[in-house]
Amino acid sequence: MRSGVEERIPYSLSRWTDVPAAKWDWFKAQIKARQMVAIDPRNAIPYVWSLRPEDTLGLVFWTKDPTNLIHDAPWLRDYRFHVHVTVTGWEEVEKGAPSLWDGTTLLATAASQLGPENVTWRFSPVPMVSDVVRRFETILALASHHGVRSVYLSFLQTNDLMPETRDEQERLNILVQVSELAAQRGVRVYLCNEDRLLVGHPDMHPNLSSGVCAPPEAFALPGLAAAPSEGCGCVLMADPFTVNESCTMGCQYCYAADQAFAPKKMNTSRQLPVLR
Repeated sequence: MRSGVEERIPYSLSRWTDVPAAKWDWFKAQIKARQMVAIDPRNAIPYVWSLRPEDTLGLVFWTKDPTNLIHDAPWLRDYRFHVHVTVTGWEEVEKGAPSLWDGTTLLATAASQLGPENVTWRFSPVPMVSDVVRRFETILALASHHGVRSVYLSFLQTNDLMPETRDEQERLNILVQVSELAAQRGVRVYLCNEDRLLVGHPDMHPNLSSGVCAPPEAFALPGLAAAPSEGCGCVLMADPFTVNESCTMGCQYCYAADQAFAPKKMNTSRQLPVLR
C-alpha cells in the first residue's frame, strides 16, 4: 500500500468527475476502509493508496455542489484538504448547475463550515451567457462576506460543443472589471496558469495574476522534499478516475466531458473497486 505522505502525492477527488456530488457514497466507503485504488500520475499505474490521515498528504476536491462535503464535514476533520467550488449561476445553459442564489449560498456555507482557508471559488465565464460581470458581483458579495479570499477564472477551453468566441479585448474587459470589483472586497483574482493569452498585458489590473490552483507548496511538510508538479504548475496528484471516466453530472461545458478530447468517454456508471 502506498502512502501519499511518503510519495509526496496528494489525492485528487477528482479532475475527471465530481466526487462530492456524484461519487460520495463510494468515497465514504473508502474513507471507512482507509484505502482506495488510484492512478499514480508518474507512471499511470493503479495502486492501493492509504487513506489513513497520517498517510494522506492532502485531499483536493473539485465540485459544483459541496452539499455532501458540508453535511459530512466531520469525516474530513483529521485530513488536510482543499475544496474548489465552481459557482457560475448560469443554470440556463449548463445541465444541473445550481442557480445563482443556490450556488452562491452553497459556496458561502462551505466557507463557513469547512473554513474559508480551505475553500476556493472557481468562476468560468462561458460565452453563451450575458451579464457575466453582474453575476460575478452577486456571488462575490456573499462569498467575500464569509471569508473567501481568492477566485480562479478560466475562459472556455475549445471543445466539441463550441469554441471560445470572445476576442482578446472582450476577455480583457471582463478580467479588468471583475478584478476591480474583487479588489474592493479584498479578494484576489487568478487566471488559470494554462491561459497565457493575457498574461503580461499592459492593461491588466493589478489585482489579477496568473495562478496555480493546486500549488505544490500548499502540501509542503517540514523536513520532506517538495511535492512534484505537472506542466501547469499544479502538484501531481493520484486520482481514482481517468480521462475516459464520464462524470454522472453531465456538465456540457466541462473540459472533462469533451468527446473530442476523450472519444472513448462513454461510461457513466463504472463501478469503482470498493476496498473494505
